[in-house]
Amino acid sequence: MKRSVRIRIESKQAEQTHIRQAEGELYAKNGAYYLRYAEPDTDMGRTTATVKWDDAQVKVIRHGDVRSDLTFRSGERTAGSFELPQGRMEMELYTHGIDRRLQNGLGSLSWSYDMYAGGTHVGRIRLRLTIEEEEGE
Repeated sequence: MKRSVRIRIESKQAEQTHIRQAEGELYAKNGAYYLRYAEPDTDMGRTTATVKWDDAQVKVIRHGDVRSDLTFRSGERTAGSFELPQGRMEMELYTHGIDRRLQNGLGSLSWSYDMYAGGTHVGRIRLRLTIEEEEGE
């Protein structure tokens, strides 16, 4: 069953914090939760993001003007890619930890990771998604 949700997306890198809001759908399937929303960042054009998580990992997949496939597993290095109209960039991610404070898919999901592009450290990023049921649902 899909539920309409409000999403607060907080990303921190170095001294910069960006907070964006979105509305989306949340549903469970085969032991995992899926959160789908239109990317609120205007730099991403018309892009839909899907965040999938279970007990082992978090996966962020984007389709549209920006395409990406990023997997986060606590304490592990994973490969990923980010594709813009200008070209594709292969990445490597090292996830420090994943914090799940969720009940039935609602609550907060956060993780921090180091990102590498072409073997060069790009930065440490911390993401937090706060997921709330839409009022009146």
